[in-house]
Amino acid sequence: MRTFALAAYPLSGAFRSRLERESGGPVEVLVLPELRRLSAWHLVRRLRSLQGLCLLPLEDPSSEALLPILEGLAASTRAHAIEVVRGDGTREPSSRVRAAAHGAALVAASVEAQAAMRGARRDLDRLLREPRSQVRQRGRRALFLNTNLWFGVQAGGSVAHVAGVANALVDFGYEVTLATAADPVGVSAAAAVHRLRPPTSYGVPVEGNLYRFGRAVPGQTRSLPQPSLVYQRHSVGSYAGAVVSRRAGVPLVLEYNGSEVWVARNWGRPLRYERLALSAEEASLRHAHVVVTVSQVLADELVARGVEHERVVWHPNGVDADRFDPARFTDEERRELRERYGIPHDAIVVTFVGTFGQWHGVDVLARTIRHEAEWARAAGVRFLLVGDGLKMPEVREQLDGVADVAVLAGLVPQAEAPIHLAASDVLVSPHVPNADGSPFFGSPTKLFEYMAAGKAIVASDLEQIGDVLRDDLAVLVTPGDGDDLARALRDLAANPARRAELGARARARVLERYTWDHHVGAVLDALARVTR
Repeated sequence: MRTFALAAYPLSGAFRSRLERESGGPVEVLVLPELRRLSAWHLVRRLRSLQGLCLLPLEDPSSEALLPILEGLAASTRAHAIEVVRGDGTREPSSRVRAAAHGAALVAASVEAQAAMRGARRDLDRLLREPRSQVRQRGRRALFLNTNLWFGVQAGGSVAHVAGVANALVDFGYEVTLATAADPVGVSAAAAVHRLRPPTSYGVPVEGNLYRFGRAVPGQTRSLPQPSLVYQRHSVGSYAGAVVSRRAGVPLVLEYNGSEVWVARNWGRPLRYERLALSAEEASLRHAHVVVTVSQVLADELVARGVEHERVVWHPNGVDADRFDPARFTDEERRELRERYGIPHDAIVVTFVGTFGQWHGVDVLARTIRHEAEWARAAGVRFLLVGDGLKMPEVREQLDGVADVAVLAGLVPQAEAPIHLAASDVLVSPHVPNADGSPFFGSPTKLFEYMAAGKAIVASDLEQIGDVLRDDLAVLVTPGDGDDLARALRDLAANPARRAELGARARARVLERYTWDHHVGAVLDALARVTR
């Protein structure tokens, strides 16, 4: 019997393996972000092509709000049975009748979303007319607003960034409260966590729920102690930082990792309410006393958008170098990690850790692995790909038939990333240029984790990635060029002394320039300048 799953987000490797064990075979998993990219016609055709047992996995309790949407999609398939599977392993039957019954909650949430967007327009019209507050920073109490609705996101660069900044603020003597709907991962016990309440059910269009949540954030933080600084990670449609900082009369630091409107337009599906999201970006940028970003390209973009140069500070992403110190792990621990994936202890392991997204280049790596499979077998090379994302179906297709040289580990817990790197010999960062020809603006967190792990790196010579890795810290290759990537991997596989030399130099550089304390120190210096 065929089994397929409709999920809110990519599943962890362990959870997916459990589903397949219990189902007695492979489970095709389709995730909402992937389905949302389809036109209405193609979505219907895709859903009607699915038959058999339909599973609705809710690995993370927060994704319960999306169950009515998942059930509605499941009702449109040709499934003979529908089951909800939760993270604790419990199952319960669902049905098309239940999906229809939950339709009332879907309609109510959709009406609330429309009302929230109307309210957001009024809020933003006012904020865009008002001048930025004149403030001074007094005290060392930071309120960190993470206003993303990250269903099930337990690993990745965004998770590392939140923990890195929060922990570095603690290191600088701040009393930190992290306000977040997502589970905090890797955040110091010295930071308080204030759980924001997300919507209990979701309506359509999906982006309308972001405004339902975002407009509620200021009210949900009102009971917290008065902060002396508000720090917000920018997210789609959120301007909560501007509201909370103005209410408290304290500075706002806005973390800007790029326009979410641009990201949706170029790497996903354009936002339905793009103009409203742009207004939220503009209001947040207008009222921020400091806008921190991670690359010169983004800093230049901000200035071009009218943010005064003195309010912009940029510093590449960072890393908790102690967590990724390869000396933390014994040879036995490295051996056990390899055994988990059936990798010989004496193999040369080439590893990618990250999101299987549009700009990460994992599809380029997968094509290269397929092309170089015969060499890899002969040379004792094994490839380990850790992560998941929209490119996973393409990667699986490319690696079909070469499972003896390439392992797809899926998502792993954030805490396990360091041992995966420590058990490797070469780490790959094969990023590709932006398809629209605009400058590459990213600062991949994994790049600094690779450096801290003290391993040889092969990376695309692409904007800031190349700038960070110059001075013979890595082997730089032409972005998107599989042949160039293959040559670099062949050379490093044959030269263990060169691998050791590159790894030692990269770790020394990251300790010198790229810890989270370096990153946050640059932010606090900029804040002191504009609020003195």
